[in-house]
Amino acid sequence: MDFKDKIKFNREKLGYTLEELSKLVGVSAPTIQRYESGEIKNVRRDKIAKLAKALDVTPSYLMGWEDENSEPILENIPGIITPIKMKRIPILGTISCGNPIFADQNYDGYFMIDTNLPEADFVLKANGDSMIEANIFEGDFVFFRKQRDVDNGTIAAVLIDEEATLKRVNKSNDVIILQPCNKNYEPLIYSKDDDKNIVILGQMVGVYSNRSK
Repeated sequence: MDFKDKIKFNREKLGYTLEELSKLVGVSAPTIQRYESGEIKNVRRDKIAKLAKALDVTPSYLMGWEDENSEPILENIPGIITPIKMKRIPILGTISCGNPIFADQNYDGYFMIDTNLPEADFVLKANGDSMIEANIFEGDFVFFRKQRDVDNGTIAAVLIDEEATLKRVNKSNDVIILQPCNKNYEPLIYSKDDDKNIVILGQMVGVYSNRSK
């Protein structure tokens, strides 16, 4: 039922006439009839509140934002986008948010994500505390778009030989600086002369956490 139908249904359920309901709401009987016919579509907020009180329902129910059991109908609430199509992003293991640790890239299941969210190719689970000032904490799932280079200042997954780490990347001439987001950690600095194989795996595009913020 939509707004107009709910008014009529609940009015008749309570046994009110148009005149009786109009007195409770503070409008004329013809106005109530125009509400019920849908002729008046933009009902003032204060009138919606009075209608809801008179009909023993909530304003959210009349507006279609919750059902008769007071359960929210998320897709009807302005400003909320609910998942319509989902895609599976592979979880490849863990990534260090401290000193580099071996990246266990064995299959570790899938993470379901709404297709409306930023495009991601893989997910790694954060381990450590070097990125807490970027609001990335141990146990968070970090989403990445696979790419071999990123702009300066971008947070990325970086492979150092066979060890992966999550850091903010800055490149200058022949030097790459992997900057933690925690003042208690020093940056990792590598030059082309270092005997290290540095590979950018992907740019961070999102973080999921089940922590209470």
